Amino acid sequence: MWRGADATRVTAADMRFVARREDHCRDFAAAWDAETAHAAATPFQGGRWVEAWYSTIGPSVGDPLRVAIHDAHTGALAALLPLVLRNIAGCRVVEFADGGVSDYNAPVLGPAGPDDTKSALLFWSALRAALPDVDFVRFKRMPLAIEGRANPLALLPATRASSANSNVVTVDGDWSDFLATLKGSLRRQVERNWRAFSAHDGAVFRRVTDHSEAAAVLGTLERQQSARLRRRGVSHVLDQPQVAAFYRKLVADGLADDTVVLTALTHREEVVAALLGIARGDGYVMLRISIGAPEWSSCSPGRLIILQTMKMLRGIGYRHFDFSIGEYEYKRRFGAASRPLVELTIALSPRGWPLLAFERAKLLVRRNRALYGLVHRLLASA
Repeated sequence: MWRGADATRVTAADMRFVARREDHCRDFAAAWDAETAHAAATPFQGGRWVEAWYSTIGPSVGDPLRVAIHDAHTGALAALLPLVLRNIAGCRVVEFADGGVSDYNAPVLGPAGPDDTKSALLFWSALRAALPDVDFVRFKRMPLAIEGRANPLALLPATRASSANSNVVTVDGDWSDFLATLKGSLRRQVERNWRAFSAHDGAVFRRVTDHSEAAAVLGTLERQQSARLRRRGVSHVLDQPQVAAFYRKLVADGLADDTVVLTALTHREEVVAALLGIARGDGYVMLRISIGAPEWSSCSPGRLIILQTMKMLRGIGYRHFDFSIGEYEYKRRFGAASRPLVELTIALSPRGWPLLAFERAKLLVRRNRALYGLVHRLLASA
């Protein structure tokens, strides 16, 4: 299924893993998903996501670099890593396929994936041997676990805590049980908001599944979100042509197999709010949300569309609702639990040392809230 290039074996005496770089193939998403059918992954390393990324954002970032790692004795899959090789000021850097759109970066873990530090070090040796001439490795925002399995890259001694966290709500009971966990004032507000919204003739919540309608709703979401971010003076990458193309391809390809979930609050032809998310198994991650005309603000449409989407998905078996990265108070009000993320930054040559120093300094600034705020204010004034 996959064509290996530059196969390299670990040189350790008890060689545990073999790694190789993968060439591109036709029908990439189907091949990737078939290879990882019984693997553990985040939604950001699913076939649809990875294929859309490599075909849109990838060319503007660097050269595709996909690595497969197998057990050297049994041939069982240990991991697939969707990576990119880029040049930063003359430094050759390897990263996950991210470019500012993937909230979580991680390997896709096969049955032979390591689950202890010793095996993780052998895994890392195989990965490093398979990399081309690289100066710096920068793996950001990695979860400690992937669908309940240890992330081998998070087990490495060089791994450090990230400045970002994930925020997850797990609902094991029925929807009424979850609502009972919310503060009484919040429950009453939500009920009033929904009554105020649904009192308008033609006001409904729905999941968008038609491709032409989904394209129109996504276009509205893009305009509404961009306008809101500009008003707040927030810098973002969402208006870049390749990023817009990425989300359009993701939605167009992912609606049919339910890896993409697009929901909306609409009043006749008007999109009052829209929410885009991705799904895998019984988990759902919120990606982008938008709110329309100010006159709907009394209904709290942002809060309504989140809760209505969660309610709908819980009704068909979803349990984990990921509010993604970013520390916002509304996530705490919904009961989201913060989960730590980690990062791995390693200089593989002297050319990578300045970038390593820069990354360490940047992480220090982000961990210090006062210093982080000061830097942002200085940048904004500049």
